[in-house]
Amino acid sequence: MSKTHLWEQKADSLLLCAKTQLGVPYKWATSDPGVSFDCSGFTYYVYNKFNIKSSRGAGNYKNYGKSIPLNESRKGDCILFTGTQKGDKSIGHIGIVVSNAKDKLYFIHCSSSSRHFGVVITEYYSSNYPRRFIETRRIF
Repeated sequence: MSKTHLWEQKADSLLLCAKTQLGVPYKWATSDPGVSFDCSGFTYYVYNKFNIKSSRGAGNYKNYGKSIPLNESRKGDCILFTGTQKGDKSIGHIGIVVSNAKDKLYFIHCSSSSRHFGVVITEYYSSNYPRRFIETRRIF
């Protein structure tokens, strides 16, 4: 089995796991599958299920894997954003890339926004996330 095939198989399984949590509500400082998550609690839960080194804090993801240009990101990569505090440029939100093709990038994350609350899939380019984007990282 090729290395590419193994990576893709792991990414597909990881995303299948992540999607089982769609609709689970946001609650700060939690990582309780089927009950509630915050953004890093969600990504930690998903990556941890597949023995991928990750962190319970969004800001620590800058220390894992390697930075990847957004247009080269692929399913399973983590995508990092600033938080919602005006002027704060540190990492404050994280998601997992679902797909990236033909000017459409989708990511799954646990959002505290009243418009799309809890674990949701968001289309990056049609959202407000581009103005908060920091980087994508390949951690497996």
